[in-house]
Amino acid sequence: MLIGLILKFAVMAAFLFMFWRKQNLTWGVGLLTITSAVLLDTFLGTFNRDDMLAQFGFFFYVISGLLIGGAAYWLFSLFQPIQTLVQQNPAATAVSPTSPPTPPQSNTAVQFSPGTDETGTAFDRQMIFEEIRDRLSRDDVLDLLFDLGIRDNEVMNLQQDMQQLIINVMELTAQRGQTGQLALAVERILTPPAPESLPRLEKISLESPPTILRHYLLAHYDLEKLQKTAVALGIDWEQLNVTSKKSKVRDLLHHLYRRNRVDELIALMQKNAASAKES
Repeated sequence: MLIGLILKFAVMAAFLFMFWRKQNLTWGVGLLTITSAVLLDTFLGTFNRDDMLAQFGFFFYVISGLLIGGAAYWLFSLFQPIQTLVQQNPAATAVSPTSPPTPPQSNTAVQFSPGTDETGTAFDRQMIFEEIRDRLSRDDVLDLLFDLGIRDNEVMNLQQDMQQLIINVMELTAQRGQTGQLALAVERILTPPAPESLPRLEKISLESPPTILRHYLLAHYDLEKLQKTAVALGIDWEQLNVTSKKSKVRDLLHHLYRRNRVDELIALMQKNAASAKES
């Protein structure tokens, strides 16, 4: 009895951990389903199961149907990326049993069907994919993740090439209804807004989209000014990504957003701007 209870709560803890790492609808439904099932089973096991089932009556079958539906949705969502990948590359399923598996090739042809965003607007997903693949660098794609609020561990792993990273981004944004936002974010990276078209510093606040703050820092701050800002905020400049100015800006903002300190950055920027005007 005790071992069974420990196993139940271990499964709940595993789902809670996965939801904490990937805060999306799939793992939210999975966590809610497994938690409800464990609590229901524990409740029935604590009291007389037959009496409780008799009192629940038809309502028990409604609860069971909801739990089965939640489990089915979780499983379907979990394996959907694998099914999509197989559909995009059907040749991968026709490997001879005697031949070794062939590693995925970065030049494999990929076809995306047209899609819509949450407003129902249609987009040419194939064109978006090709624009990202042909015109954006890996650094640009990382900026794309930042602008769309996508965490690295949602689309990246150690054994993937650039094409697979882009495919993961395309699939995740489609699932979230962000295809329109993806198209707009790609265009903003290809043609960054002019400095004069960005909001004035006094208009930037915590409610401003992260991409606005990123573009403002890129437009108005050089590396020396960025370093002074990081030092003033108590951030080790050497720990930030050293490959480029874009990487420095992105890592600085990631660091502050994860620690809920963006308001400190905005206040410091506005203070420095006011001091510069007075002098």
